[in-house]
Amino acid sequence: MVDPTYRHSLTALRAALGGLSAVEYLNQVNRRHQALGFGAMAIRREKVIRWESGASTPQLSAQLAMADLHGVPEDAVYDLGWPSWLLLAFPADRALLRAPWNLDGTLGSLPGSAQARSSDRRQSPWAAGSTLDTIVGEWSVALSEPVRVMRAGRGHVTRDMIGAFAEPLFRIGRLDDVLGGEMTRRIALANFDVLGSIARDATYDDATGRCLFSALGEAARICGWLYFDSGLHSAAQSYYVTALRASAMAGDAMAGANALAFMAIQAYSEGDADDAVKLVSIALDRCEGRATPRLRAMLHSRRARAHSRTSHGLAACLRDLDEARRQHALGPRDDDPAWLYWMTESELEMIAASSALSLGRPREALDSFDTALRKGHSAEDFPRDHAIYLIRIARAHLLAGEVEQACHTATRALTLSRGLRSERVRSDLTRLALALTGHRSCRAAREFFDLYGTADPTVTVS
Repeated sequence: MVDPTYRHSLTALRAALGGLSAVEYLNQVNRRHQALGFGAMAIRREKVIRWESGASTPQLSAQLAMADLHGVPEDAVYDLGWPSWLLLAFPADRALLRAPWNLDGTLGSLPGSAQARSSDRRQSPWAAGSTLDTIVGEWSVALSEPVRVMRAGRGHVTRDMIGAFAEPLFRIGRLDDVLGGEMTRRIALANFDVLGSIARDATYDDATGRCLFSALGEAARICGWLYFDSGLHSAAQSYYVTALRASAMAGDAMAGANALAFMAIQAYSEGDADDAVKLVSIALDRCEGRATPRLRAMLHSRRARAHSRTSHGLAACLRDLDEARRQHALGPRDDDPAWLYWMTESELEMIAASSALSLGRPREALDSFDTALRKGHSAEDFPRDHAIYLIRIARAHLLAGEVEQACHTATRALTLSRGLRSERVRSDLTRLALALTGHRSCRAAREFFDLYGTADPTVTVS
């Protein structure tokens, strides 16, 4: 049986309270509402449904009663706003937001047991807007004020021992490229748990500690990406924030910038593209003078993609793409981080093509997609990403009025996606299929839907 997922934090919160129905939950809120002197509330199931769908926002008195019910301070309701303050009702989220940015705070806020992780089935990120600003601001301050990262525990670990994790982490990333996030996540979580246990329990000096937290941050960043690919965006964001905290402990601005770039992907995909622009801009500022050209190319291309999803970002998108190409042309360096392996010229052109598509320029998108394919973007090396790009190529053909080409490309994407376990691929294919439904008179469309009808429609995440 597939575990349920939740589009809204309030839905997840009701589930965490034993699966309370909307009426049962309102009855609990109503008792607090009256106890606080606000009077009786109307108890209607539709009220909660509207809150959770985003159709309406609870009145302030109702929010204060809910905060009282969940032990959330009243000031958070005013400071964070609806629904962001709900994150403080979840202990793990509260720790990530409120724990100090030092060694003990970072260790205390690490994602907990496998059971606790598996219970977070929220499909939306838990932080946005001012909450994200707070997190990133605290990261920036912590990076500017490095702390000694050393601990006395049960066994002594060395830098060589921690360095042994570099190759497995790299291989997990490559495995994700081929299989998708749902299949790869368990091994990634196991690596993260081992590193987390070492960080909490072992003995290490400051130099080893910084190496350890660099590895822990990359392990967390990988887990965040795999949860993102699986469509579980609350858990993804938790691991991204953990990666930020670990990078601050390691004094590793470039690793933190990488985590911010991945947080930006989540922001422009599932939240606010303006948040994404801010995240990458802060990453670029903090890496000034330290980032290699390849890393700067990645960050500028990521900010270009974020600009393309805003209503006002055309000129800024084009400037960032020009700068990304200029930086990438400077070539690789020996000190490029290993996690930048995917930042190739063909990938840069794929990002440019996706940006053009978001800007409503399908012909430019197709030209850039064609350039990327000629420069060697490989379905063999990156089948999951290649399937996503084929879906986007199909969308570009459709927007350009080229229905037959769109259907043929959609069929290629569908064929390639078999064997992948990626919610992103699944959901993108679903949206493409909906867009093609009005063209069933086309033979190529009928061939696509014949194949699409045999695909496994279930979403299996664990």
